[in-house]
Amino acid sequence: MKIFVCACTFRRPEGLAKLLRSCRLLDVRDDMELSFIIVDNDDTPSSQSVFQRETHDFPWACRYVHEPQPGIPMARNRVLSEAGEEGFLAFVDDDETVTPSWLVELVQMAERTGAAFVQGPVRMLVDDARDRWWLHTLFFEQRRYADGETRNESWTSNVLLDLSFTARHRCRFDKRLSFTGGEDTLFFQDVVRAGGLGAYALNAWVCEKQPAHRLSWRWAVGRQFRFGNTRALTVLLRRSRLHSTAYCLVRGVGMTVVGLGWLASSLLKGRRGFANGIALLARAAGVFSGLAGARMLGYPR
Repeated sequence: MKIFVCACTFRRPEGLAKLLRSCRLLDVRDDMELSFIIVDNDDTPSSQSVFQRETHDFPWACRYVHEPQPGIPMARNRVLSEAGEEGFLAFVDDDETVTPSWLVELVQMAERTGAAFVQGPVRMLVDDARDRWWLHTLFFEQRRYADGETRNESWTSNVLLDLSFTARHRCRFDKRLSFTGGEDTLFFQDVVRAGGLGAYALNAWVCEKQPAHRLSWRWAVGRQFRFGNTRALTVLLRRSRLHSTAYCLVRGVGMTVVGLGWLASSLLKGRRGFANGIALLARAAGVFSGLAGARMLGYPR
């Protein structure tokens, strides 16, 4: 079976190098025909030298592609075009590393469930143990699901995609979300709308180390605000105005109420309770801003 491992990169040479080094240790079954595709979305092919160095004597075929048209959807759509219409495509980010069993776990879940996409978990890491508390807050903590549980959306940080399904239903990343983020959420929602099944592979781990600049209130709150904003945008792009308004109001009010509850609990739960409250309030504010028409540029160029 054909399997493509793909990452889009933009001016992260160290991250790309670490990702490719971790991929050398991947477990691969005899029936897997593995290839790697790296799409560089910089104006110039700035990551080519890193790619050439790290893929020297690489165990599998590797392809470097320069996509100068700016925007994450452009880079990810280029991946889809390069991979073709057969087999599976595994997306991973250029600031992550993979565990040896990662790919096999994703493929086994796809075979077991017949899913159009399979999502795996991301293990967050920090260099300084004193910063570990951040990872146990809603700023960074990701919800985990049962092994094999149905998923209605995903992200491209750790996911396996059935290329034949994508080609058959002409699923593509929406260019209108080029610099805001949220295009991956919308893409997998479109896959589900087309009749595709999503599944969760509990043991298909990748790792993401959080740099020091992300472990600050300003960055973390801004990120949650953008998450809420893009959530509203994805709904507005696919639903009627009436449905979108109702969804955003219910979601925003719900997060506000729960966020205030977390703030009240900070008397007992300390900074984790305070952080969770602020995270939810920021996300709710982002939802309301998106409903009002504001667009936050999470990935400005």
